[in-house]
Amino acid sequence: MEEKEVAMSPTGELNFKLPQQAWSGNDATQTTHFAGQWMILNKSDDDEFELHYLGLKVAGFSDMDEAKFNAPELARSVLKILGEFIRDE
Repeated sequence: MEEKEVAMSPTGELNFKLPQQAWSGNDATQTTHFAGQWMILNKSDDDEFELHYLGLKVAGFSDMDEAKFNAPELARSVLKILGEFIRDE
């Protein structure tokens, strides 16, 4: 297949108009967007904090600040992991 130009779709434009990496919520749950996709930070039943992104999660953060600090690296890691699921056939 010849190389095609990738362009932003109307849905993508809407996702990227939302504030990126700007957390909002309360003491138990906060949300934001990374690369136009929702990330959720929430307090678990074990009083630890966990980050959820594109169907994957990481848990064990002692507080929200630690989770937020690690959120950009989680987003990069998740995108890399998901890329490994793509096969050339």
